Amino acid sequence: MTEKPDITALVTARICHDLASPIGAIGNGVELVELRGKSLGEEGELVKASVNATVAKLKLFRIAFGQFHAEEMLNAAEISAVQTDWNITGRIHVNFAPKKMRKTDMKTCLLILQSIQVAMSQGAKVMIAIEEGRTIIRAIGPKVTFDEALWSALTHRHITPDLPPKHVQFALLQTLDLALQLQHSSTEMTVSF
Repeated sequence: MTEKPDITALVTARICHDLASPIGAIGNGVELVELRGKSLGEEGELVKASVNATVAKLKLFRIAFGQFHAEEMLNAAEISAVQTDWNITGRIHVNFAPKKMRKTDMKTCLLILQSIQVAMSQGAKVMIAIEEGRTIIRAIGPKVTFDEALWSALTHRHITPDLPPKHVQFALLQTLDLALQLQHSSTEMTVSF
């Protein structure tokens, strides 16, 4: 019997692929204006920043919601690119210590980072490291708002049936069936797998 395709991963890949071209064209247009020595002005700078953030998010979505074989690896330059893309998209600033990582582990890290964004909406500094064979994600920020109903998907294998789309990362983490460990306080979160 053949294995069924991961529909979520295929839809994500299709959306990212179809959006990358027109968004890239807008970015190229902005770049052409700059190459001609013309000022972008306030409006143009806003378009440029939005295009850069959107391109970065598309790259991250391809990894976070994509499908990979266990042996596929990211090298130091690719990890650095993921870190750069992540850091231009929001309030959570991340530093990846590993110089090599499986794509499946990066996928898990990005889903966890999206989950941490929900709990630490005011921002955080995050360090990702590998210690004794486990990937450790430590976040420190001004405030942790811990929603037990969401995080129970990671710790107790229970997901609320009325999960909104903005929290799909919690359901996807549950499907990965990993031995996730979670600790939190009022200002810190640590998730490991």
